[in-house]
Amino acid sequence: MKHGLLLTCLLSCAALSSVAWAGNDKAEVIRPGKPLLAEVERIETDINDGKTYSELKPDERSRVREVLGRLRSASERFPDAATMPESTRTQVFNDQQIVNTVLTQAREDSRLICRRERIVGSNRPQTSCMTVAERNRKKEESGNQLQQAQRLGTRMNTSDF
Repeated sequence: MKHGLLLTCLLSCAALSSVAWAGNDKAEVIRPGKPLLAEVERIETDINDGKTYSELKPDERSRVREVLGRLRSASERFPDAATMPESTRTQVFNDQQIVNTVLTQAREDSRLICRRERIVGSNRPQTSCMTVAERNRKKEESGNQLQQAQRLGTRMNTSDF
């Protein structure tokens, strides 16, 4: 009985993970099976529009642009992937992984999340919309302020008066 239940659980978990894995293909920035040069141009357009990857940090933005330049160069030198040397193919694959990782995280950080929150002193909830990155920054700032207040203790509060 226990073995049958365990087997059922394992099979359902495997089915769920395969569904989740199939959904991850849409999350990739560089889509497999598409011409690499067209994908590079699409990503460059998205980066330059100022909206799609708005939470991309400047150092990450320059890193992605550098990698996209290498990908563009490789795809122009070898338009057909079959003629591409193995070392170049490996470098292209690694560069694609860098772009996918950095831009997927930036896309996640740029998602807008709205919450209905009650303002202190009011029973009327208001909608508060922020990106994931803005929420994380506010959370970090609040934590830093709390730590600072705890370190300074009541001296900080009495000096404000």
